[in-house]
Formats: sequence, C-alpha cells, structure tokens
Amino acid sequence: MKYFTLIGNHDFIDKGSPGLGAALTIFLHYKDEIDGVYIFTSPDKPNAAYKQMSEKIKRRMLQEKGNMPVSVIEMDLDNPVNFDLVYSVMLDETTKVIEGDGIKDDPKIINITSGTPTMSTCWVLLQKSNLIPNAKLIQSFEPHFQRVHGKTCQEVILDIENFPEISTPSEVKRALNRVTQEVKVLKEQKVVKDLDSSFPGLIGKSKSLRDIKQQILKLIDSKTHVLILGEPGTGKEVIAKSIWNTHRKDMDKVQVTYDCGAISPGLIISELFGYEKGAFTGANTTKDGLIEKNNGKMLFLDEIGNIPREKQNVFMRLLQFGECKKVGSSTVNNVDVQIIAATNKNINDQEMFASDLRDRFDEIIILPPLRDRKDDIKELVDYFLQMEDKNISFTNNIYDELYKYPWPGNVRQLQKWVSRICRFFEDTQLEWSDIPHNIKPDLPSHIDEELDFPNYPIDYNHYTDQLRLRAIDIAKGNMSEADRLLGLKDGTMKQWKFQREKRLK
Repeated sequence: MKYFTLIGNHDFIDKGSPGLGAALTIFLHYKDEIDGVYIFTSPDKPNAAYKQMSEKIKRRMLQEKGNMPVSVIEMDLDNPVNFDLVYSVMLDETTKVIEGDGIKDDPKIINITSGTPTMSTCWVLLQKSNLIPNAKLIQSFEPHFQRVHGKTCQEVILDIENFPEISTPSEVKRALNRVTQEVKVLKEQKVVKDLDSSFPGLIGKSKSLRDIKQQILKLIDSKTHVLILGEPGTGKEVIAKSIWNTHRKDMDKVQVTYDCGAISPGLIISELFGYEKGAFTGANTTKDGLIEKNNGKMLFLDEIGNIPREKQNVFMRLLQFGECKKVGSSTVNNVDVQIIAATNKNINDQEMFASDLRDRFDEIIILPPLRDRKDDIKELVDYFLQMEDKNISFTNNIYDELYKYPWPGNVRQLQKWVSRICRFFEDTQLEWSDIPHNIKPDLPSHIDEELDFPNYPIDYNHYTDQLRLRAIDIAKGNMSEADRLLGLKDGTMKQWKFQREKRLK
C-alpha cells in the first residue's frame, strides 16, 4: 500500500509539539501495510521549514521501517490557498508519481488532515474523480480527540450520489494548465514586485505592510489628512516619509516634521498656530505658527497624543475646514496644509483624545507591531546589515531564532540589535552559536509574550481602562465581542462604556 501525505504546520515535530502530527500518526497506524511513501512538501517560509521537516519525518519513518522507499517531492507552490494553482500542481505531481512508478493499481491511502483546507479539498477531488485510483481518504485526530474517540485516525468515506466526473487530462493539457496557472502567479508576483519597488524605504513583504503600500498608493494623495497608529518603534515616521516621497516630494522639496512629544503640552497649540502679541505672558511679539509658515506643504506631526485634549478642537477645525487662528486672535485664516499625524497612544482613549478626532482624518494607517509581521524580519535584518560598514551575514539558524523573539521595541529594537552585532564582529558569516549570550535577545517568559506589563507603581483604574479600550478596538466596537475577549458577562462592556462617556461629559 502506498501512502500519500503533505507536510503542514501541524506536522512539525519538536520538543514543544503536543503530538506527532497527522503525517506520522497515520503512518504509524498503517505502517505494517505501507510499502512506499510519497511526501509532498511546499517551499520553505519564514519560521516554517517544510522541506527540512519533511526530511526529518522521512528519517523517523525509516527508523520504523528501514527497507521502505520514501520520496520527498517539493511542489512549486507560491500560494497554498490559490485553489486553481494548488489543484493543477497536485494533479500534475501525483499523476507523474502514479505513472512514473507504475502504481496505478496499487492500493493507496491519502492523508487529508495535513496542509491547508485548499489542499485537503484537492485530495478529495482527486480521489473521488479517480485521478488517484484505488485510494482511501484518511483523517487523523489531534491527541485530545484520540483519547475521546479511542483511535488515532479513521477512513473518511464520502458516498455522494451523482458526484461529478472529472476527466483525466492528457499530459500536454496538464502541462498547459499548469503553465497557465504559473503565468497567472507570475503576473501577480510582478504586481507585488512593482509595488515593493515603489517604496524602497518601506522594507518588508508581509501582507500587512503591502496593504499599507497599496493604501498609500491608491487611497492617499497630496491633499489627504492621514493618521498613523502604531506602537513605539514600528516605523511611523518611515510611513510618513513614504507618503511624502510618493505624493509631495516634487512639490515641497523638504519634508517638515514637528515632534509634539518634545515640547510642553501647554505650548504646542501656540507653536502650531502662532500667537498675537500679548496673548500670554512672554508673548512680546506676534508670531506665525508652524502651520502658516508651511502653508501649501505637508506637515508631519509626531505624537499628537501630547496635544491637550481641551485644545484639540482647534486642531480638528484645521483638519476639517482648513481654519488656522492664532492664539489671542479673533481672525481666522484659511490654509492649505496636508497633515500627517502619528501617535503610539490608544486613539479610543477619550481621556486623552477627543472622541471624534480620528474621524477628522481622511485615512488611518494602522502599523502592526513587528511580532505580528515576522515575515518582514529577514528583509529588515538584511537591509540593516547592508547599512553597516561590515561584511557580515547570518545563517538561517539565526533568522529561525529571531522569529521566536517578540521584539517589544519593534523595528527600532531590531535595528539596534543588528548594529550591536556589527560593532562586536568583523567580516564573517555568523551562526547562532557564534553570538555571545549577553548579546542574544533574551526570550521572555510565556506570560510576558501575552501581555506587556507596565512599570510599577501604576494607576490601576487607568491601566484596566486601557485593557478595555484595547478590547473594544480589537472587537471593532462590538461590545459583546469585547465582553468575550475579556471574559466578562454579556453587557458589562456596554454598561462600562456608557458610564465612562457620562463621566467624561
């Protein structure tokens, strides 16, 4: 009996794995009957070395049955959820195996648990249409359900009347179908490559970052007011620079940046809008503000959370109506300035921000933390290494370790870590074992990965309010979902929000 299996994320066998994974579980159940194994694997991805894991599983199988042929077949799959491509590739590879090894009439079992749902669906279609003849579909159970059901796996029998017949295409037609799908993928890859080349300063190819690139390119222009949200160190200023490069560089010549966090909150409005002589103690002359001085340009305001809440109304009128009034003046001037603002604070915190401030911006860019876009880590590291005046490179096992770290300081922390490595070493290729312990990023405990604890002492009520506001943000304003996220009784968050808004009025 021949065994066909894919290798998916849940097949990775290491010290932290709860079980053996579906590929091995099914093999061990049927090993006495199996006389040949075909392991189909996808290309490696960050933190998911499918080819390497396939070889590891192959070695484990041979430990159990050493005289058995085990073939590892790498499939050219750029997108494991693109149904058209997955089906064409799986049909092509399995047909080549069946015809090439002459196993058409051999009994077969197929593991339909491993891989993406798209892949499982393709196995079912290939088996039900007899494109993989004389085959049974096998489902594996997770360790918990193995105890419940008293078995590790079972055959899945899909007796469906009038199941549509799918004819087996000729070799030429199969090749043509596959080429057609690959051309389609290449076109999609070209679109992505062109997008990345449009933003040389935005390093990374994660979906979240590419969505931001599309947003800058398609939804933002030289008039759009933009609010950038993100934790410290995520690269909000880099996003602002990318907006300026894309839409304002030829117009403004220089990007103007003002850090609201670097000045006393009481002085920010007068710095931005200017003031009349005698408006306050020390105002000995009339002074134009930063906004009037940069009329017709783009102005990047970093950390607007430092603007006092009671003064944010004048800022909102600027965003909505283009109004600019000096402190101490009754004259309102109209200005044409594009505002790009940023904050690392919770924009839904009504004690810090006016409730409708975010609504005055035309576009909001949410920049995720590095721990949520780990696909970007390798590209960022390679970019930072190129910036250093050292010929230093990393082996893959260093990147594997870097993917595990949560990077609480985000991209800024990663860049500083690379710089530290380059100060310590000269020209060399480094393994993880080469890096001294005191330079390696310390992995926090599991609980620290789940929650960023503040420094004590803290304002307990304020901290719990932040947790609630964050839950509301994640739940996109759905109070019942926020209750669920926080483990509260239904209706708790709705009542809390009502009381809080009443208190803030």
